[in-house]
Amino acid sequence: MATGTVEGNTNREFENKMAGILQDAGVVTPSQLERAQQHSLQDEVGILEALVDEGAVSRETIITLLSFQLKIPVVDLKTAEVDPEAVMLLPENFARDKKVMPVGFEPDGSLKVVTQAPNDFQVLSQIATITGRQARYAIALTSGLSELIERTYADLPASEGLSQPEIVPDMARIEAAGILGQDVTQLTAVQAVEMVCLQAIKRKSSDVHFVPSAEACDIMFRLDGVLQKVATIPVHLHESMIARIKVLADMDIAETRRPQDGSFNLELGERDVDFRVSSVAIAWGEMMVVRILDRSDGIMRLEDLGLDRDELSKWRQLLSLPFGMVLVSGPTGSGKTTTLYSSVTELVRDRGNIMTIEDPIEYRVESLHQIEVNRQAGVDFPAGLRAIMRLDPDVILVGEIRDVETAKTAVDAALTGQLVLASIHSNDAASAFTRLIDIGIEPYLAATAVVGVAGQRLVRKVCPHCVVATDLDTAEKSAYEAKGGQGVDGFVSGTGCNFCGFTGFLGRTGVFEVLAVTEDTRALVASGASGQVIRRQAINEGMNSLHAVGMIKAEGGITTVNEVLSRVFFFE
Repeated sequence: MATGTVEGNTNREFENKMAGILQDAGVVTPSQLERAQQHSLQDEVGILEALVDEGAVSRETIITLLSFQLKIPVVDLKTAEVDPEAVMLLPENFARDKKVMPVGFEPDGSLKVVTQAPNDFQVLSQIATITGRQARYAIALTSGLSELIERTYADLPASEGLSQPEIVPDMARIEAAGILGQDVTQLTAVQAVEMVCLQAIKRKSSDVHFVPSAEACDIMFRLDGVLQKVATIPVHLHESMIARIKVLADMDIAETRRPQDGSFNLELGERDVDFRVSSVAIAWGEMMVVRILDRSDGIMRLEDLGLDRDELSKWRQLLSLPFGMVLVSGPTGSGKTTTLYSSVTELVRDRGNIMTIEDPIEYRVESLHQIEVNRQAGVDFPAGLRAIMRLDPDVILVGEIRDVETAKTAVDAALTGQLVLASIHSNDAASAFTRLIDIGIEPYLAATAVVGVAGQRLVRKVCPHCVVATDLDTAEKSAYEAKGGQGVDGFVSGTGCNFCGFTGFLGRTGVFEVLAVTEDTRALVASGASGQVIRRQAINEGMNSLHAVGMIKAEGGITTVNEVLSRVFFFE
């Protein structure tokens, strides 16, 4: 990138200046300097390194001269003692790229960093931003520094320069009002990012939000689908933490105005965790959301998703069909991708060539042939689907249908002999048909291609550690009975405890409605009927609506009436 050229020019200018000082001091002769310059150009090494190679001057003489000229200390890489705590503050990829090496701490707490380019103050500033500490250079030449970086980082126990999980404080000792407590403000940016990531994993958060305001930044976890503020940190620490995450995710730390995306991976013991990062500038600074994908959780079985016996049987019948389109519908965050993975992995046993096109691949499954969207390489959903069609698939999984070209290609596949599983954004199962038509699919094609739809939502489960029997209040009872409730007793709620973070809920389960297309339903879709009409027909044919299924779960003590009312939109 452009900055690499500028830094390279800056280093060459610095070395040429130092070489001139050596000549003026009588340490090297003009002829020795000329030969070293030729050697430098021919072998693409620095002029100072070339002088050493030519035998014109010793390494110790150059280091001593540079130290005197720049008034900074010298580090002998062969005997230097490296403090692992200092090394852990700076990511390995940054150290390799910039050829800098943290080796310890100065008496005032600043970071001592060995460099080959002590005049590169831009890198010094970046180090301070990433680590949250003031940084000061010490001098070393190129020779030996790369080896020191390789050897030191190879000996570290943690991945990507992160220290081990056991340094994180016990959550039980941190106040519930601020889950991360004031301790986070006493940490460096590296330690703070580490604490937040590890605590988010420990608490099974799906996302971490960093949201700046005028004078502070809120850190929030999405726990069981609900955002909860866990800490408020100063603006300067927010900026340093954002820079640290950008480095891990291979994003541009200097760019703060345009949106960016990135990702990184951590292996924590036996846990393999992916982090997907998105950032954007808002009024008060840079907002960042980190999505957490814990691969160690594995893919859930269909039986564990929340489908009741009848819904599960109907869904498996749809999956057993030789061809046609089977859709999973719902809003963002309703668990559609989980349902697709659970469904397709059940088909692996007996359905031959199963191929997927996803953005991104959230779970890597060896028995599936998975393609990831890569728009820079020209691989989007339509292009990936067209490629799959040439590879003789038996089952195709499409991560999401969001445009007319993807929809048409998926419909063609369903009509020409493949079973196509896909997700689509719609309010419920019936409106998936109208959504396809709105995208650009002719009603008769939607009616012919789609054989079934599962509409779904996620609701929070009552915490089993603090569950108590409860009665519905007047508003709950009225809403419950108005929307299909039978007035039974036995409702429960959670009072709140340490296990559930005093929310009364722990974990989530799915609420499903399964619409199997019949001839009457197909006729309605082909005629362009509304989703409301299609929904009523499906209910008349025996489909339990999302709302009815949610109320059954509330009656069974799995969730609460209020949770169902807040998560499942009721259609009149």
